[in-house]
Amino acid sequence: MKSQISSATGPRGPVNKTRPGVKPSTIARILSPVDVGEFLSSYFERRPLVIRGTGDKFNYLFTPDKFKIGLDRVTEIRAVFPDLWQAQIHPADIKEMIGAGASICITGLEKAHPRLLKITESIKRELNYGGSLSFRSYLSPPGAGFDLHFDARVATTLQIAGCKRWWFSTAPAAKFPTNNSPRQLKILQSQYSVPKLKQLRSVLLRPGDLLCLPAGTWHRARAQSMSLALNLAFDHNGAGIFDVILAALHKKLRDDPEWRSPLPAVIQGERDAFPPEIATILRERIDIMQRALCDMRDSDAALKHAWMNSLSSGPQ
Repeated sequence: MKSQISSATGPRGPVNKTRPGVKPSTIARILSPVDVGEFLSSYFERRPLVIRGTGDKFNYLFTPDKFKIGLDRVTEIRAVFPDLWQAQIHPADIKEMIGAGASICITGLEKAHPRLLKITESIKRELNYGGSLSFRSYLSPPGAGFDLHFDARVATTLQIAGCKRWWFSTAPAAKFPTNNSPRQLKILQSQYSVPKLKQLRSVLLRPGDLLCLPAGTWHRARAQSMSLALNLAFDHNGAGIFDVILAALHKKLRDDPEWRSPLPAVIQGERDAFPPEIATILRERIDIMQRALCDMRDSDAALKHAWMNSLSSGPQ
């Protein structure tokens, strides 16, 4: 039986199967020495993976001197304190917040760095991933980090500088969640079985190391020195199988005015009474929808079109 977490270190891990003289793909370079096929079949969206790397492995992606570049173009900058208390801040506030012991989280980093944007586009294309990809950066002073929570996305941490200790569960609290876990502990405990720290696995990330956690995985982190990390987020929301089929069905039926028309207005009757004419219309429409779904199911061309459309349009 395989362990729920695997670790690969340098040449001892699986080697990416790249032909001699052929430049490795963007995702292959990030995952090296783990093979991309093995990553997809055994780890991605399934179980945690730790990959050890050399200290300069991710220098081509990001270095500490680039942290403050283009902060006026990113999506958001947050200062995160213990118990997940956080506040949106401006670039000028970063130094003061670091001094106060906060971790700085920058979302939408690819908007400030064309190279990172190109990398997200390349990985999305290489993996035929229908969800959205984005980069975040986390700057944490010693002792700072994030308390226990889970995210509604696959979180792939690339340690750039310094060291950070991570704790994480081997199984998700929720599979493919639609939202991050609640920040308030009381709400969290009322909705989920929150694991104790001793029940979690632990790993210390150093520069060049990678940690990939499935969506919904419990985790917490603490910097042991001034720490800078990138996080490559794979967001499935809006790109699930349900979304793909629904989008294809919508495209197939939307040109029929009968589907665009509202249900007919009816005179209000007794409370909770259900007009039979409404039931008839809904049943007729469901029958037509069912036939459309069966036609799609039986057509490879229609299924391929639905898949390809999901890759080009992405989450709505």
